[in-house]
Amino acid sequence: MSAARRPAPTAALRGGAVGATVASLAVAAHGVGGGGLPDTTALTLLLAACVGVGAAVGGVPALTRSHWALLAALAAGQGAGHLALTLASDAHVHLGVPALTMLAAHAAATVVCAALILTAERLYGPVTNVLRAVLEPPVLGVEPARVLRPRPLNRRAPRLTVLAAGLSRRGPPVLA
Repeated sequence: MSAARRPAPTAALRGGAVGATVASLAVAAHGVGGGGLPDTTALTLLLAACVGVGAAVGGVPALTRSHWALLAALAAGQGAGHLALTLASDAHVHLGVPALTMLAAHAAATVVCAALILTAERLYGPVTNVLRAVLEPPVLGVEPARVLRPRPLNRRAPRLTVLAAGLSRRGPPVLA
């Protein structure tokens, strides 16, 4: 399988982060833009839309490797979130609110989401390496040092004739 068809190692992280941040920041951006707080019906529709966007981002390999694809997916998620909040609200407050304010709030939320997710992806490797090192079970014992033992004497080796004859440098006893 080629690298372009294989999901990135952080694909699940990216998909989950896109779904969660799109949902939370869509509500925040919608409120800042004048849309008000959503009711339970709007939140249910919003969560369904954001789970779909997150699953698509985590499952499609082309969306897991590119920064621009992430930004496009987040923008689509913000659009889906805005649409879900608009459709499910009884009295949507877009009448007195300029559309530019709402659009700017959702665009700012998209940029903030992208920055947060890219930072999390960048820190994923070093943080997991540190956690792996810290949580690895300790080494309980140390391997014993190698003991050097003398080789046994080879009795078959020829001896020097001087030593074989019994000559020695030992002198007479002191008291003799």
